[in-house]
Amino acid sequence: MKEPIASNSSVRTSPIDSRHGDIECFLGFASGRYTRTHGPFWFGIAFVLTVLSWIALIPFRETYFGKIITSGWQTNWLCILFTWWCLCILYAKFLKVRVQRRAFEIQGLFPLRTDFVLSPGTSGDVLQRIAQRVARPREYLLFNRVWMALSNLGNIGEVRDVGAVLDSQADNDSSTIDASYTVLRALIWTIPVLGFIGTVIGLGTAIGSFTDVISSGDSDPSGGSTNSIREKLSPVVGGLATAFNTTLVALVAAVAIQLISTYVFKLEEDLLDDCAKYCNNNITSRLKLTDW
Repeated sequence: MKEPIASNSSVRTSPIDSRHGDIECFLGFASGRYTRTHGPFWFGIAFVLTVLSWIALIPFRETYFGKIITSGWQTNWLCILFTWWCLCILYAKFLKVRVQRRAFEIQGLFPLRTDFVLSPGTSGDVLQRIAQRVARPREYLLFNRVWMALSNLGNIGEVRDVGAVLDSQADNDSSTIDASYTVLRALIWTIPVLGFIGTVIGLGTAIGSFTDVISSGDSDPSGGSTNSIREKLSPVVGGLATAFNTTLVALVAAVAIQLISTYVFKLEEDLLDDCAKYCNNNITSRLKLTDW
């Protein structure tokens, strides 16, 4: 006898869709698998945000913060561009995790009876309920895993084989999510390097200016006036400021992005763990590979 779907006011009555709440799909771009993002699209958004940041900074160029940014413009604006790119990707991934979390709000897919046994004869009912309640279920990390396990019950001989299928899919999902951080990891590595490049440029400028000061001192045995010396040393100080400011901007940006990236990655790891628990509670622990 088939188990009827439990009536519950908290159960969703309309199918959920992974494209609802996905900002990339909303803007007409193809969404990546699970929490993958569309890198080129977010680079374009980051470029626009960088230009807007440059415009917004114009009235504050003479402030302490403005001088820090503009003193090393050769590399600082590249750091800002890459920082915006990372933040955009992380924000998109955060939204995608929320979309994936909706899968756990679907109730009534598995009968609530404690004596219910999942078998090749009953798995079709569960798959049918998923199809009725979820638009494009294979785009959800949870439902794709459930679908892979249940659709192959008829070809599996032992319960441990189902566990192997789930473990294999879990490894694939983990690899997919880990690969989605490739661009982020590259940018987090690149931003401090840009800061060090700016430091080298600033030190080179300072050393070159200091060499000019020494040369001018040799040609003028009297040493010149105090104001003249200050004017000659001004490029040296400017070069040193550029050297340290570029490093400061890059390191602050890299630390901020690393912290946010760690938080979002933890959300995705929790999602994977919850998927594994869901499959264990509703599939592995209730399997019986003979009709009843």
